[in-house]
This record gives sequence, C-alpha cells and structure tokens, in this order.
Amino acid sequence: MPPCQGGGASSILVSRSFMNNKTKSLVFDFFQIASMTFIFLTGPIIISNIILLFFQMLAIFILFEAVWEMRRTKYYRVPDIGKQNELVKSGIYKYVRNPMYLSQLLFCAVLIINLFTLYRLIVYLIFLINFIFKIQYEEKLLNTYFREFPTYKKTTWRLIPFVY
Repeated sequence: MPPCQGGGASSILVSRSFMNNKTKSLVFDFFQIASMTFIFLTGPIIISNIILLFFQMLAIFILFEAVWEMRRTKYYRVPDIGKQNELVKSGIYKYVRNPMYLSQLLFCAVLIINLFTLYRLIVYLIFLINFIFKIQYEEKLLNTYFREFPTYKKTTWRLIPFVY
C-alpha cells in the first residue's frame, strides 16, 4: 500500500521485510517441533544406558527449573515478546539466557547418541541451527523491550555455560 493511501512508512517497511515477526516466530517453531517429532518417532525416548539416562534427567531438570523461574511472567511459546512485565534473571537464568533451549538440545542429543543414524544427525543439526537463529531473533526483541537486557547479556552465557 503506498504511503499516500494511509499505510504510512511502517507498512512499507513491513511489506519490504522478508517475513513479519509473527511469520518468523511460526517458522522457528515449525522447525523446532518438526525436528523434535522426527527424533522422538525414530528411536526410543527412554534410555537404558545409565550415563545417558543421567544426561536425559539433567535435561528434564533444567527444563523444569527454567519453567519454574518463568512462572511469574506471561510466558509465550512463540519467540515474540508478549506482555511480560519483567526480564527473568533469577534461578538458572542467572547463568544461561536460554535454559529451555539448552534442555531440549541436551535431551535430543542424548536420543541421537543412544540410537545414531545419519538422518537423525542431520535433523538434529537443523534443530541446532534453528535454535541459533531463533536465539538471535529473540535477543533482538529483548534488546528492544528490556533496557536491562544488554547488561544481563554481559553476565550470562547464551546457551551452553563456558562455551556459547
């Protein structure tokens, strides 16, 4: 819509972007859910190896801890910022900015190690790359909505403590 027809400059910017924010969020979520579904359906979910079972339980613990800390905010499954009233920086979020993603990556990595196939590895790599782009997208949004986010970024790991 041309600006003279009431759309204004913002509608021109939106139409020129590759995808709007909601579409980006849905694409990220599609790849996340599709990858996890493929991994879950192509091998056992319950692990019999005690060492791998430990890491699977660790992934579940990380997820529960992250969800517990998010309980005060209005958590949205898609990466768009909703009506959260605060940036969560307590509990596991003191150390890692994306513990829910860490838990999913760890859980699925255990499943891949337990029953390795090239197809499952390829899907896992797509899963990982999707998270990297999703995290970068979310951090741009968080920078916009929370003034304290740049400071918080300097004191935490993005995904994997001591690595990334």
